[in-house]
Amino acid sequence: MSYPPGDDGQQGHPHQPGQYPPPGGQPQQGGYPPPGNPQHGGYPPSGNPQQGGYPQQGGYPQQGGYPPPGYPQQGGYPPPGYPQQGYPQQGGYPAPGAGAPLQDPLVAADFGDWWGKVIAVLRRSWQPLLIIQLATALPALIVGAIIALVVAAGGGVALAVVGGLLSAIIVVAVALLAQGASVYVVTRQAAEQPVGAGEALSFAASRALPLLGWGVLAGILTFIGFLLLVLPGLYLLVVFAASLTGVIMFEKAGIGRTFELVNREFWPTAGKLITAFIAAGIYSWIIQTIVGLFANAGTALYSILVNILTLPVSLASAGVAVVTYATLRNRENAQVGTPILVHELQN
Repeated sequence: MSYPPGDDGQQGHPHQPGQYPPPGGQPQQGGYPPPGNPQHGGYPPSGNPQQGGYPQQGGYPQQGGYPPPGYPQQGGYPPPGYPQQGYPQQGGYPAPGAGAPLQDPLVAADFGDWWGKVIAVLRRSWQPLLIIQLATALPALIVGAIIALVVAAGGGVALAVVGGLLSAIIVVAVALLAQGASVYVVTRQAAEQPVGAGEALSFAASRALPLLGWGVLAGILTFIGFLLLVLPGLYLLVVFAASLTGVIMFEKAGIGRTFELVNREFWPTAGKLITAFIAAGIYSWIIQTIVGLFANAGTALYSILVNILTLPVSLASAGVAVVTYATLRNRENAQVGTPILVHELQN
């Protein structure tokens, strides 16, 4: 039996004697593999080789190959809430200028989304926030009321001054402690991590000195600003209310960082905070009016009732602080979101 000639004019040598290659250049065992199904030593189809080449369609990369677009390399994505060094890898938050990640529970895309995220914080975290307020702010207010009663009983001018300063220091210190603990709770629960009020208060106590120090300095500067034609005071009030607690808790930075963070988004930030202040003022006025029907203004009973019934304002202030700060950080660097903030808290 004769064989078809090869390219050199000699007789060909198919792998199985007595058989011609099947049509289409697909011989049997030992020959060339059929298209799309390479055998040992054969050439794989373009763009889909086997071991050592590119991955199969829809699959994961083979040993030594390259991953398909959108799949991270080894050591890529960190687990939720625990990012690796730096910011999330490919496929995380949008690149700078691409807009806010709407799925992030703490980063707002616009004014309406900002209010939505603040309300979501209240729905998600109101229980531990209430415990924090009851464990800190309420006792401080009671102590302040007792000091006021002692002064009113006729302790003299000197005692009145000392008592007023002591009461103010206690209230400010405890309020800052409660704010720091509230920021911790809001951030951890936004990342769906379990956290209790005791853990949050312990964490805030570890930052008590910078919280108190920078908080007192911010209060003094704001007071001086109001004395200087009011407008400087309003400006400082917006800057510190929007970012001071966040800068201290997350970045462990000082008061100078607040200006850098807020100035680039000052007017949108001011608009959000003004609406929050107005809403809080209206609510407090309604509460004071109702309580005034049952207790005389200026009495200890009036003060205690008003402070208890206005606790929702304090709870909401934690959401305002965290959502505003997270949004400012995201505007500065669009890869910053809740996972990064949790990572900064824990390190």
